[in-house]
Amino acid sequence: MTAARPMGSTVSEGARALWTLTLVLGGAALALVALDSMPTWLHGHPRGVRRAASIEEAERRVQSRVLLPSYFPDSLRWPPSQVRFVVDDGGSVALDFQGKDGAPALLLAQSLASGGAIPDGLQGRPAVIQRQSAPLGEDAVLARVVAEDGTLWNQLEWSRSGRRFLLRGRGSLEDLIRMARSIHGERR
Repeated sequence: MTAARPMGSTVSEGARALWTLTLVLGGAALALVALDSMPTWLHGHPRGVRRAASIEEAERRVQSRVLLPSYFPDSLRWPPSQVRFVVDDGGSVALDFQGKDGAPALLLAQSLASGGAIPDGLQGRPAVIQRQSAPLGEDAVLARVVAEDGTLWNQLEWSRSGRRFLLRGRGSLEDLIRMARSIHGERR
């Protein structure tokens, strides 16, 4: 014959088992979150953003052509200093250019899907201090923005051919508008 256990000890054992299970599952969840965040910490890019060695490599990865301006000011260095892309939501690409002095000078970003948005991970979140319409269509917006490092930039955002474009530069506003107007259809 087995001795009956008191009800209080069974409840405390159940609570202890539940507490242990909670700690184990919570620890596993924290470890998975840390492992998932590790690429972001190592590469300095938000989740989903990848680097490419060239524009051509980014085009292969997103399976779409990147549209480039036919006008490119002499004050900028070619090729881009950094090519980043996102495959999700139809794909987006961002090209960073340096000025002749070696400082960051231009960001050209574009969504590759019709009606797609450019992810924040590619364009950042600068503080907008002034905004107005721009002479590139109904949805074109010209803004003055402050980057995370405190520098002022001109920013132009518009849609053309079903894509969303963003140009952010430290150079002249005229150069940004001229570059925007020179982006046309497929390149060869």
